[in-house]
Amino acid sequence: MAGTGRMKIKVDPIKCSGCHLCEVACSLCHLGIINTEKSAIRIRKDDLDSSLNIPILCHQCKEMKCLKKEEAIETEEKRKFIWDRGRAERCPFNALPILGENAYHCDLCGEHPQCVKVCTPGAISIAR
Repeated sequence: MAGTGRMKIKVDPIKCSGCHLCEVACSLCHLGIINTEKSAIRIRKDDLDSSLNIPILCHQCKEMKCLKKEEAIETEEKRKFIWDRGRAERCPFNALPILGENAYHCDLCGEHPQCVKVCTPGAISIAR
């Protein structure tokens, strides 16, 4: 990717308020609709243990296990938002949300992640 290094989104669950604005921003930016089920980031509430709200999204792995067994060019696939659900099922982190036959993959909004912009508590940030 362009820039000073491999971009990722860093998560700090302790700061997450559970407002879901990141999910709204993601679906609105990519699809022009507000539908949190069609977002590449999801907030998981850990009600049984820590009561934390945990933002879950693609880890932007250096070696993408989700693309194994495919003839895919990783650099091209990383820029895509909607993937086939089979890729999500191969994700070792269970980090790609599924709705129907689609998986929603964080494409980093072309290196301008909208979720980071709307996260006022600072629970998600850019890391390189």
